[in-house]
Amino acid sequence: MTDLSAATLTAAQRQQSALASRNQIASNFQDFLKLLTTQLQNQDPTAPLDTNQFTQQLVQFAQVEQQLATNTHLERLIRVQETTQLTALTPLIGRTVEADSDKVALQWGEARGAYTLRADATSVTITIRDATGRVVAQGPGETRAGRQEFAWDGVTGNGQRWPDGAYSVTVQAQYGTSLETVPTTVIGRITGAERSGGALMLSMGKLQIDTGAIRAVAPDR
Repeated sequence: MTDLSAATLTAAQRQQSALASRNQIASNFQDFLKLLTTQLQNQDPTAPLDTNQFTQQLVQFAQVEQQLATNTHLERLIRVQETTQLTALTPLIGRTVEADSDKVALQWGEARGAYTLRADATSVTITIRDATGRVVAQGPGETRAGRQEFAWDGVTGNGQRWPDGAYSVTVQAQYGTSLETVPTTVIGRITGAERSGGALMLSMGKLQIDTGAIRAVAPDR
């Protein structure tokens, strides 16, 4: 998945930047009012404040006030946009999707994933681990070139059944004397959507999926 450039701000960063900017402008605005009030109170009656200078200060006053109002409106628009984006994801709930991930979601006793081989492999080993890194399942995979799917029923070789959740997966392909780790995707049903850390995330059971990682959405059955 391509990283966003450094110039691209997340929603959380935009909010933080806007808040800092608004606080700075508000602080300057209050300082300006104090300065103007003090200046008017202490002006020499025999030499009042120059009309042009006073007009310029009033113009600055109006500009700062307008900028504060603009920032407030922009923050409201950002919040509305974020809510709209989140609402737009609701049709995906209940749908089966495929997304780039180094994890699989065990849902209702089944975990599915896929990988793509660049050529026919000598052998393929699929390893699934729990959150502590312990191997809970391991077995051979399809060795033909192209996209291959795999599934795990949540049961280990000794018959132990693991609870639904997110599990790490590693696919290693042997090409002659070369051993390569192959990128994987997760296939599962979307159960929810939320905003987390400024990013839009989809829930696949207990597995969080970035919306930018989605590769395919299966049609309704």
